[in-house]
Amino acid sequence: MKNYIKGFIVMAVLNFAGLFGLGMVVGMFMAIGGETDARAIETAGWFNLLVLVAWPFIAFFAFKFSVDKFLIEKK
Repeated sequence: MKNYIKGFIVMAVLNFAGLFGLGMVVGMFMAIGGETDARAIETAGWFNLLVLVAWPFIAFFAFKFSVDKFLIEKK
């Protein structure tokens, strides 16, 4: 049971880390592009769509990593 809890916690942390990394990359590109208002991303509809498209991929690989690491026993 402890492995399931560890796997779930790792999956949740990796989801947050992946979304944080996506936001950091988008923020860097916006800063390089000359955006001066940090709150401009809140009104950008494309960012919400980007997150909705990227999140399933991030979640899949976070889930796959946590299952491979904590639940599948290797010989």
